[in-house]
Amino acid sequence: MLVDRRVISRIVGYAELSEDDVVLEVGCGTGNLTSALLRKCSVVGIEKDPLMVKRLRERFSDFIGKGRFRLIQGDALKVDFPYFTKFVANIPYKISSPLTFKLLKTDFRLAVVMYQREFAERLCGEDNRLGVISKTYCKAEILEIVKPSSFNPPPKVESAIVRIVPEPEVFVEDRELFEKFVTFAFSMRRKRMGKIVQEFRKRYGVELAVNKNLAEKRPEELGARKFAEIVVGE
Repeated sequence: MLVDRRVISRIVGYAELSEDDVVLEVGCGTGNLTSALLRKCSVVGIEKDPLMVKRLRERFSDFIGKGRFRLIQGDALKVDFPYFTKFVANIPYKISSPLTFKLLKTDFRLAVVMYQREFAERLCGEDNRLGVISKTYCKAEILEIVKPSSFNPPPKVESAIVRIVPEPEVFVEDRELFEKFVTFAFSMRRKRMGKIVQEFRKRYGVELAVNKNLAEKRPEELGARKFAEIVVGE
């Protein structure tokens, strides 16, 4: 549970909220971030824990009555996302990857998300599957590292606040093929790209071209643009 009011205030500030915004918050918990968001705009929350839902409805009954806060009880990975303009949340870390990709396939203007630091660094990097694939959906950057002392109880890991803008850094027409190839490549990350392309052709019957320079590199050395070049045949 995030309890540091200074961190909460900065998260809200990073989101650049206006009165016209509708924020989607996943994992409202006790409502510390929710409370700060409601001072800026309308909020739709998704919370799985029935006890937390009960407490949130009691705490924010006035906002619910005014139509400023709507609370959905359910699993954020299973429920349909309602309309929202911005996503601001301290999400459950164990669902970071599936929740992030669900978000990236939704229309929104901006997201400010608290992740476990290790996940945030992978998302914003290009030496791993997650980071490479995400570049075809968005631009992501770490805004700050958050210490365990900002939470109660304090976790054993550091956290990071990440800003996500839904503007692709790399464009690919066949995203399904791109994601399949990137996933395949990183499953063989000790091999060089020339060998990986050969194995991909044998497995899926898809012919991809890789130049002499890239053929000698390993997956973590390429980055999203070079992967895209292989897939589109440049």
